[in-house]
Amino acid sequence: MPGLNFISYSRADASDFALRLHDALEKTAGVSAWLDRLDLVAGGDWSSDIPDALRDCEVMLFVMTRDSVADASVCKKEYTAALSFKKPIVPLRLHPVNLPFLLDTRDWIDFTGSFDAGMVNLREYIRWRATPAAALRDLQDRLADAERDLNRAGDANRARIESDIAQLSEDIKRQKQIAADPDAAARRTEASIAAGLEREREPAKPISGASRTKFINPPPATAPGYFQDRNKENELIRDFLRDDSQRMLTINGRAGIGKTAMVCRLLKALESGQLPDDLGEMRVDGIVYLSAVGTRQINTPNLFADLCRLLPADTAQSLDALYRDPKASTEAKMFALLAAFPSGRVIVLLDNFESVVDSDAHIADAELGDALRALLNAPHHAVKVILTTRIPPHDLALVQPGRCAVIHLDEGLDSPFAENILRAMDADGKAHLRDAPDALLDRARVRTRGFPRALEALYAILSADRYTTLEEILGDVGAIHESPLPENVVEALVGEAFSRLDPTAQRVMTALAVYARPVAPVAVDYLLQPYAPNVDSAPALNRLVNMQFVHKEAGKYYLHPVDRDYAMGRVPNPHPNPPPLSQGREQSQRPPQFGGASSLPLFGGFPNGGRAGDGGWTQRALLTRAADYFAQARKPRETWKTLADLEPQLNEFDLRCAA
Repeated sequence: MPGLNFISYSRADASDFALRLHDALEKTAGVSAWLDRLDLVAGGDWSSDIPDALRDCEVMLFVMTRDSVADASVCKKEYTAALSFKKPIVPLRLHPVNLPFLLDTRDWIDFTGSFDAGMVNLREYIRWRATPAAALRDLQDRLADAERDLNRAGDANRARIESDIAQLSEDIKRQKQIAADPDAAARRTEASIAAGLEREREPAKPISGASRTKFINPPPATAPGYFQDRNKENELIRDFLRDDSQRMLTINGRAGIGKTAMVCRLLKALESGQLPDDLGEMRVDGIVYLSAVGTRQINTPNLFADLCRLLPADTAQSLDALYRDPKASTEAKMFALLAAFPSGRVIVLLDNFESVVDSDAHIADAELGDALRALLNAPHHAVKVILTTRIPPHDLALVQPGRCAVIHLDEGLDSPFAENILRAMDADGKAHLRDAPDALLDRARVRTRGFPRALEALYAILSADRYTTLEEILGDVGAIHESPLPENVVEALVGEAFSRLDPTAQRVMTALAVYARPVAPVAVDYLLQPYAPNVDSAPALNRLVNMQFVHKEAGKYYLHPVDRDYAMGRVPNPHPNPPPLSQGREQSQRPPQFGGASSLPLFGGFPNGGRAGDGGWTQRALLTRAADYFAQARKPRETWKTLADLEPQLNEFDLRCAA
């Protein structure tokens, strides 16, 4: 949680001091502190509780004593983990000892004399933390760490460290401008948000005037070049598409197993009339892509309108008139639409369909359910629907069983396909996967169960954290916790990868999780502005796309459902049973004059402790702020032509209900 300070100390010679420090922080400094003796749950798993506290803390306070600076001290594991999680580390010098090697670029706060004098400096430091100057100092500390590591690096690590240095140098350049004049930077952010909102209010270009094409909307995902295997499943999809008696295929599997990538790869190949993996030719008359988490969402108006775009203009116009008739039933509208496709092969992909399925596994949108039942019940037509989903809809299963097929995607990738993905992602060798021993990559395959999203998360962790090795991630040796990867391996590794991101990237990911739908960068900036007045999310968004944390479509950004759930789950929630989602500048910029270090709070130095009004950094406050964005982004009433023009109002309503 923002504001939490993790106290790292040795029980051998700082136990009493740590307790006194904890009490002073909470009672006189007004900040939260985490101390193992007080905060570890009785009977809990300390090997996971301590790493969790390190992930959630704003800063680590490292108590320097003779025992804590020793190489054999457990504190070394703690501050190494804090470096991996990109946490500010503030050494508190209790004994006259030198800093450990990995922390030698930090300054310390002196507690060797009077405890009260040390607390005065520490409280001053805490007040300074909310300033842009503190954020700058933290970036500079990280740059100094990287430059130190580069001077001692072997050839295998140089490229990776040089990449870190280049990125940190760019971040420092931007942060220097903010720290030099925070008020001017805040005004630039306000002007940028105002201009972005004005662009969002511009009427959308009418679809009717666009040239007609066989492939409607961009695919919800692009299969990576390192895609492997799934030959058996591709054959089953081919058989479904060839069988004129079948109309709906449900591809069911857990998150991160690669359903969307597999289907999008096959459909992309079909755009050129060829099935992948030498499965032969196949002609298609059109493909419509809809995604519950993409820019073109799954609903009956979109389904109807996009299928109409595959038809001659006069036919589409007459069907549009029928759709607008309030007296016509959904079944009648769909029957008329499907009758316009008497032959050929038209494919509709409904991706991430679980997002439109309720807790009872029924389709939440009654009109959509009627439309899909009509597709199954209608006389012969050429439209085939593919659903990718974690939760198959029960209310479709018994409508026309003979016209439905199911593929259960239960297993991850086998050897050598999983290992091939790990090597291919690390094309430049920076993550030490490309040239890793076969036996080590085989252990990675076994422990990730070969799930593609887990393999990607492994690579993301190693890309974002030069302090961590693959052996440590797998729970073999040296990590802060050394247990095997859990059953929910995708979610666990996504969380580990998130924890290795820098604070700016984490808050951008959180903003996308709050929106739970594709949004432009201005939406992210609007949401975060009360907490970070100088926010500029565009550079972080582009980095996250390259790291495969974020998807980009038509200039808008969104998260994979697993990443979205994890990021949202890290935000404090005042509700015990939350409803599911449908989807300080006046302070001195000069560092305090003590021996101490700089800091970058977890969310980048939010003023007033990270409060938006009285809501704070909570799910309710953020959801309300996101709804306010869509209220600001409404299009002028005179431009309303289709349901899409009312999307800001619908999004606002959805987010206010979630709040």
